[in-house]
Amino acid sequence: MELVCGSEATDWLYRAEEMLDTRRLSEACEIFHQAEAMGASPDRCSSGRWMTAMLRGDFEAAWRESDAIRMRGTPDPHRFWNGEDLHGARVIVRCLHGLGDAVQMLRFAPRLREIASRVIFEVPQRMLSLAPLFRDVDEVITWGEAAPEKPPEWDVQVEVMELPYLFRTKLNDLPMTTRYLALPDATVQRAANDMGPATKPRIGLVWASGEWNPERSIPIAMLEAIVRQSSVEFWSLQGDMAAAEAGMWIDGGMVRNATAMCGDGLVALAATIANLDLVITVDTLAAHLAGALGTPAWVMLQYAADWRWMIGRDDSPWYPTVRLFRQPKPGDWSGTVAAVQDALRNAPLVAS
Repeated sequence: MELVCGSEATDWLYRAEEMLDTRRLSEACEIFHQAEAMGASPDRCSSGRWMTAMLRGDFEAAWRESDAIRMRGTPDPHRFWNGEDLHGARVIVRCLHGLGDAVQMLRFAPRLREIASRVIFEVPQRMLSLAPLFRDVDEVITWGEAAPEKPPEWDVQVEVMELPYLFRTKLNDLPMTTRYLALPDATVQRAANDMGPATKPRIGLVWASGEWNPERSIPIAMLEAIVRQSSVEFWSLQGDMAAAEAGMWIDGGMVRNATAMCGDGLVALAATIANLDLVITVDTLAAHLAGALGTPAWVMLQYAADWRWMIGRDDSPWYPTVRLFRQPKPGDWSGTVAAVQDALRNAPLVAS
């Protein structure tokens, strides 16, 4: 944690961050300004104001804060792009954040292709087969044992999460908000064959996010009332260690196991999602895959949700087929699950 000058400045900074955590954004922004004037870290205050701006959907204000941090020249291990012109350059895009982040931001690939002479995407090994299925993602490499023997030559490097800033993206200017991930017809059909004939509307279910942020996950027992909805067919899309939690439901025929078909393959997972009528998920990879494919998804969010979902809205400009269900107060998943259950009872896909 960065040091700030003086205990009073520290108190103001902590107060601003508390306001941000509780999503009192106007107060937080004002106090971040006051804290900076009193000697708190300018970069930390800019970062706080960046977050308030993104949560409000004011991307332009956020980019101004990014500019201010960049002009101060503070080293940033997450920053790869140093302001170079990409026109005619050989660009390598490094996807070093989460898999969902990469899925969300690969929508910018066509814009890169328009201006760069060559674009290389460096992705985690799990994404090697999936990444080339995004529009205009043609050259894909990874790191580690599967890295190319001869690394490609490049002029400019960019971390994938820097692309909205690089293009000075505005809220009403998000590129290709849906169906920018195109699976081969044969792959989708193979998943359909594996799933068998559909006799009811099919819904995918994900209740646990990554271990690095357990507050995004929902205790599986809280979804019991949802999976007892007999007019639909539930499929567990849950991966990792949490997948075993659904064993009783799977053994009892309440939920079918998509993980057994998909394994660790992201292409197979995406193809399964493409065959579903709806995905109900927490904030994790499945939400982004569904959004990129154009599959309807209901995303259950913690109260202090990630900036990409903003605040005060139940839709997402990033993904038009996504509907958001937010905790009514911190830690209250029961209210969120009740809202999903009520929406499911009234959903056209169930009524049919």
